[in-house]
Amino acid sequence: MSHARRRELSAWFTYTLARLEVGPHVIAELKKRRPQLLQARSIVLISFGKAAHQMATAALTALDGLVVRGLCVPPELFAAPLPPLEVIAGGHPLPTLGSQRAAVRALELCRTADPRDVILCLVSGGGSAILELPADPNVSIDELRTFQQALVGCGAPITQINTIRKHLSAVKGGHLAAAAAHCAQIITLMISDVPDDQLSMIASGPTAPESSTLADCRALLIQYGLVASLPPALRQRLEAGNLPPPIGAAHPVFTRSEPVVLLGNKNARHWLRMAATARGIHVIDDAIDDQPFVHTADHLLARLRQLKRNNKRGPVALLNGGEVTVSLPATQGLGGRNQQFALLCALRIDGEPITILSAGTDGIDGNSPAAGAVADGDTVARAKACGLDARQQLRQFDSFPLFRALEDAIVTGPSGTNVRDLRLLIHE
Repeated sequence: MSHARRRELSAWFTYTLARLEVGPHVIAELKKRRPQLLQARSIVLISFGKAAHQMATAALTALDGLVVRGLCVPPELFAAPLPPLEVIAGGHPLPTLGSQRAAVRALELCRTADPRDVILCLVSGGGSAILELPADPNVSIDELRTFQQALVGCGAPITQINTIRKHLSAVKGGHLAAAAAHCAQIITLMISDVPDDQLSMIASGPTAPESSTLADCRALLIQYGLVASLPPALRQRLEAGNLPPPIGAAHPVFTRSEPVVLLGNKNARHWLRMAATARGIHVIDDAIDDQPFVHTADHLLARLRQLKRNNKRGPVALLNGGEVTVSLPATQGLGGRNQQFALLCALRIDGEPITILSAGTDGIDGNSPAAGAVADGDTVARAKACGLDARQQLRQFDSFPLFRALEDAIVTGPSGTNVRDLRLLIHE
């Protein structure tokens, strides 16, 4: 197999990340709206998620000369001061006390806005954990984190995870918008990390209307065995049917609410495709998403081999965006869903002229320092030469040490954004 091809795929991913910078998109959108925003007494800016600091910095540039106040809620790594905004760091992938303090403050800002104010929400991936407040104030942060850990590791697709979150939260499922009932307008600019850029799913839809019911939430909790993990106060309210419902589309605030998706996975796929086609590779898209990683690997590899049988003249590739689901055991090593996917593929393609990239655009894969990894038909043999058993590492959910030893882990550091994962599979 080709060392050069593995390095190439890693470089293409880095190239793609560089083109997903959020700031120019925020500035362009707000410059279009500046005449409208000039009519407001003040802009109440609330930015939260993995790209919160970058989005808010760009917004302040675009809004120069206007009266701006508000809140920036980034992950702890990006919690630098950003006057005139208050900065409260939130937690990710699990909420923290900072997440709760930030949610309380965001709700306060919305409630105190009046018809002379425009609320500008800047929302990005990770917002579900970074801005969070339980629907019952008696839930402790330890109880909340324990439940959220079970929730994100249960193997459910992100849309189902976020449906559950909306019914257990005081800020998600339209509740933030409802708190802003008296403002002139709510504008929500979003970086999408959900399938098909579903507005109500990005950060669990704090400013979007919600149509799911408590019965839907209860059914999902039962389906994934999560009822016992619920904090007692929330479990009691669930059993009594006494949780505040998400805010539906009939609420009058949504007549003054405008959502805009600035970036999504389609943008990331575009740039990765451009990098591959520039090297003469025939690229086909595959839309499989939010499926177990084993099913996704088998599906993509079967289709890739069929494409190669139909096109023998040169390399062919499958491009896939989105996420795979992984049900985590009680104990696991270092890795994440992308490296788990890549290692499984390495076992499936042993000896074949296939190279695979799988990485997250947030630069973070699970509990490892990597964004993802590249693998090929030599990965298993090279790992064995280093004293590593690929199959055992896969069983132990301990893929990062193997890819690190082979220098095939993709380490970019946190990117400050998230438009879901990317996978590219090339058959020479």
